[in-house]
Amino acid sequence: MAMQKRNSNRPARENRDRDMNQGRVKRQPALDPNDIVDINDVETLRRFVTEFGKIIPARITGVTNAQQRQIKRGVRRARNMGLLA
Repeated sequence: MAMQKRNSNRPARENRDRDMNQGRVKRQPALDPNDIVDINDVETLRRFVTEFGKIIPARITGVTNAQQRQIKRGVRRARNMGLLA
């Protein structure tokens, strides 16, 4: 039976799994889960848009699904009205 050469660049499985979880940062939710997003408040909507104009995903901002839909609707309406570039 041939011995497999272990890749020296990769740590052992138990160490690799532990190391991968250390880099993750728990973020505070951007909004309280009970808050309602005002789609006319452009300053609030700017917090959920990158400098390139892309909407930041809910898994990063920590908002609920309903809030993410309200943010999406508000950002799209603000773009159409020219309030958000």
